[in-house]
Amino acid sequence: MRERRIWPNGRRYLWTDAFGVVLLVSLHRALGEDRYLEEAEWVVAEVDRVLGRRVGIRIGEASDRDGQYFHYLAMWLFALGRLGAIRNGYRERAVALARAIHPRFVVPGVGVNWKMLEDLSGAGIRAWSDRRSMWVDVLRSESP
Repeated sequence: MRERRIWPNGRRYLWTDAFGVVLLVSLHRALGEDRYLEEAEWVVAEVDRVLGRRVGIRIGEASDRDGQYFHYLAMWLFALGRLGAIRNGYRERAVALARAIHPRFVVPGVGVNWKMLEDLSGAGIRAWSDRRSMWVDVLRSESP
């Protein structure tokens, strides 16, 4: 993939990078080659460098890939956990990230905002046409 400039070359995208880290860890486990772990660690470092924010991780490098999505971050946490099963420090990073983002996404007694603004200061989508965030908005308005 690298020779064809498909991945991990080019712009960072959290969803693809998360699956890539899981794939690289799986290749290491299947083939026993450390180069796959080194590549996985390189991807993690690149995600941190390019997409990392003070709190959380932006979904992508392109201008239309703004905000933070709960399911992207959940997949990234899984990827860090898989890498952390082999290399020290990555599970701890996943736990720290989960603790940092959880209170920003979760609406107690209601559910989870699936998209937040890039700085996690508020929900990223308020449009009624979006059914997922609509239900959070509806439930909020019905709260006593």
